[in-house]
Amino acid sequence: MPRFAFDVNRSLKVVIVLVLLLFVSNIAHGGGSPRAVLLVENTCSSVSREISNYYASARGIPASNRCRIRCSTNELVSRNECEKNIVAPIRQFIQDRDLVDEIDYIVLTKGVPLAADYGFATGALSIASVLTCIDDPGVSSYIENPYGPLSWNPVEVAFSHKLNLCGRSIYLVTRLDGYTVEDVCALIDRSVNCDAAIGPVMLDLKYLGSNPTGSSAALNERLRNANNILLQRNIPTIFDDTATFLSGGSGLMGYFSWGSNDPSYTRAAYNSNMFAAGAIADSYVSNSGRTFNPTSGGQSLVADLISQGASGVCGYVSEPYVAYATYPDILFNRYTKGYNLAESFYAACPLLYWKSVVIGDPLLAPYATQPEISVVLPSDPLTGVTQLTADVSDPKGVARVDFYINGAEVGSSSSEPYTVTVDTSQYHVGIHTIAARAVQAGAVASEGWAATEVGIVNPVSPLRVVADAFGCEDQQGIICSDVVVTTSTEDMGSAEFYVQELNGSSGVRVIWTGQVSEGDVVSIEGMLVTQNGERSILADSVIIENQLLTPPGPRGMVNKSVGGGDFCPNTPGVTGGAGLRNLGLLIKSWGRVTYVGDETEDFFYIDDGSRLDDESGHVGLRVKSRHLMKPAVGRYVAVTGISSCQAVGSRIIPVIKVRRQGDIKD
Repeated sequence: MPRFAFDVNRSLKVVIVLVLLLFVSNIAHGGGSPRAVLLVENTCSSVSREISNYYASARGIPASNRCRIRCSTNELVSRNECEKNIVAPIRQFIQDRDLVDEIDYIVLTKGVPLAADYGFATGALSIASVLTCIDDPGVSSYIENPYGPLSWNPVEVAFSHKLNLCGRSIYLVTRLDGYTVEDVCALIDRSVNCDAAIGPVMLDLKYLGSNPTGSSAALNERLRNANNILLQRNIPTIFDDTATFLSGGSGLMGYFSWGSNDPSYTRAAYNSNMFAAGAIADSYVSNSGRTFNPTSGGQSLVADLISQGASGVCGYVSEPYVAYATYPDILFNRYTKGYNLAESFYAACPLLYWKSVVIGDPLLAPYATQPEISVVLPSDPLTGVTQLTADVSDPKGVARVDFYINGAEVGSSSSEPYTVTVDTSQYHVGIHTIAARAVQAGAVASEGWAATEVGIVNPVSPLRVVADAFGCEDQQGIICSDVVVTTSTEDMGSAEFYVQELNGSSGVRVIWTGQVSEGDVVSIEGMLVTQNGERSILADSVIIENQLLTPPGPRGMVNKSVGGGDFCPNTPGVTGGAGLRNLGLLIKSWGRVTYVGDETEDFFYIDDGSRLDDESGHVGLRVKSRHLMKPAVGRYVAVTGISSCQAVGSRIIPVIKVRRQGDIKD
């Protein structure tokens, strides 16, 4: 068995730091985390791309959870556009990435259409609301929200897509929107960086006289209920049931009014209310979410409240009917208990596949408290079978602690000491991220996260991809699986061949005298060595697993890009190289022949105008032709072969290794 060699301190300079992953201590998440969010951007919209990138960076959304679609940039689109270019590709993405039960929230960005005309007499549907039912293609019209106030068996519980809600599974869908990109980015900043919730909630009833009756009175009563709930919770309110339209509020944590449906409404008064970070707002206004573009006239818009500092709002893209407006008592009850923005708004939303559009970061939860957690490691680096432990405390109790390596769950513990056992030999030698999630006991199920980076060393490193080997030192044992042969041993002189990933992301030389053919899919066991300046695998065994009908083709590359720059200190590129390291890959380059070696030299040079100088005295890129016929000086040729290198004195120069005569073409 080859010895392992991986100097953590010298090779990768591991520094172990126990830090909260993605969050700071004063931000909690009521039953949700960034890994539970699917972020959707419209690649046809520069605004959507900008906001998507900003939110992904601020909130730490995994790259695997970023869904890119191509659709209209109009706010209102047809049903066909919505179904074909929005619903279908998002559904396909979720299925293809095996995210059906991994995500709970879908976040759309400004630039993705807001509403779609489904032929309803009362107006367009909210695309966000349509997408809540994306997991159930049989839904084609409005349904009672099984997580909402009309559910026959409402359960107050942290949301999960895995919940069986009256036989349905739904997602909670929000948008990141506002009048401008600056408004949206400010909303994101307020959500990610908000302090503990401090500030009053403003509740403004519509004056209906001394003996009110009817639907408006019922809606007012929900506002009264909300006020009572908040006061019982010692949360200050600004409450009014007179003919006055409340104005001049500052540092508000919540807002609900009748907006322009209040006879005393003025836009100046509406716009005078300012919000603290983490605030949410809504109104009893039929078309309050009809647009998030600057406009004038018409009913009051919730987009104004975003400009005034609200971190989350709900509006309606068209007439929802008064009975299906948000329930403010449920909204503020959930939010101030610690549920997140999406859970709170949807718990208060009567219908899905309907008119509501929720704006904001779904994970925002300023009233939540999260468990305190840190990761405890038995050693640095980790090796063999070992234990991962988390120190956790929460006065409300801890339901469980989940452990992750590189984002994949490896175990869970529901009692102290919170520990799981892992076999590190299943992971490649190198740096890995160990994370732990503590879930608070109780219905809200707030989460605390901690993570650290640590090295793993073992005698043999099972590679996920070829590039995993390059951080290791020579003589490290490796296992490399499911790579495709790009040059047979016969083509390379019977002592070596080359393999690369099926997607062409990385490749490597394999020292082996057994026979393999181009297109073979192989698994290799051996150890890393460096020969003549090139990182290689000295194979102990090569097993042919399969055969591709169509071997991978070459990647076109100008002369100066061949070889590329350094991967890391253990795996340099060519001397003076720049860009991505591409040694070991099948490539094609071209140029005029500038030099042809004599019978003692097995190479010639080509130049495409880059005028490379490897200090050999010849201009261009060296092509290693071995016994093959060389082209004449002055001819213009295209050359297919392996991006390789050669040590010449203290320099490592780029080389193309051709496989056969047909690789050299005029």
